[in-house]
Amino acid sequence: MTDSEGLTLEFTTKQAALLSLALGLVIGGLGGFAAETTFSAPAQESIVKDTNTDSTDTAKADSGTDFVSLEGIELDDEPSMGEADAPIKVVEYTDFGCPFCSEWNGFDASPRTPIDKMNIADNLESQYIDTGEVELISKDYPVPNLHPNGPEAHKAANCVYEHEQDSYFDFHDQLLDRRDAWMQSGDGNIEGTFRNISNDLGLDTETVMQCYESSENQEANEDKNNALQNVGRFGTPTFFVGNREKGFVKITGAQPLSRFEEAFNTVRSE
Repeated sequence: MTDSEGLTLEFTTKQAALLSLALGLVIGGLGGFAAETTFSAPAQESIVKDTNTDSTDTAKADSGTDFVSLEGIELDDEPSMGEADAPIKVVEYTDFGCPFCSEWNGFDASPRTPIDKMNIADNLESQYIDTGEVELISKDYPVPNLHPNGPEAHKAANCVYEHEQDSYFDFHDQLLDRRDAWMQSGDGNIEGTFRNISNDLGLDTETVMQCYESSENQEANEDKNNALQNVGRFGTPTFFVGNREKGFVKITGAQPLSRFEEAFNTVRSE
């Protein structure tokens, strides 16, 4: 964690998890988890503000004991990582412009938060996805009121998934890593940023960009609308951990790996 004078404080994984409790008190203005979030302990409530509706909800599903249904939400033929028959699904709702989404995935989006140093996504992949126990499914939840260029990033990513499916998560990661470039670009420069990422990854850039230019962003719009209709309002990142048979535990915010492991245990025990 870096203070205003540039001093560095090293901390253990356990301390980092505890530190996340305090971070919510000081980073509400960062504009990441939808608009504001507290990094709460599993038994505590977290207050979620969705600026698309300008309303505040109290989310209690983070207790790890309540299951929600994702009925009406498509989980097949979506960008995913891991085995399709994995017994536990982690459904991640992301806004590419959200700094907490970048931090959770291991990319530094703010010097005020150490979440990226916890390597949560990488550890989830190596310990649970690569072993066949978990499948991660990526869903779109752009928040244009906060990040006006965000829907364009989702449009580009979905075109990569349509034409260069195996490279989706490489493109996904580059969007998070280079978010400052495309978020701060004027309308005429956004396409150039996406084109550069595609070229750097060795994709069929012309095919991807032709798709981008003609796309009406139907996939991202459907993901978000279906979530609002079937689950309700939430911020980003939000995760649903479970399966169709037992239901899903809702995890709010950029929580540490231990929070996901608690949810895994809850799903296994049902």
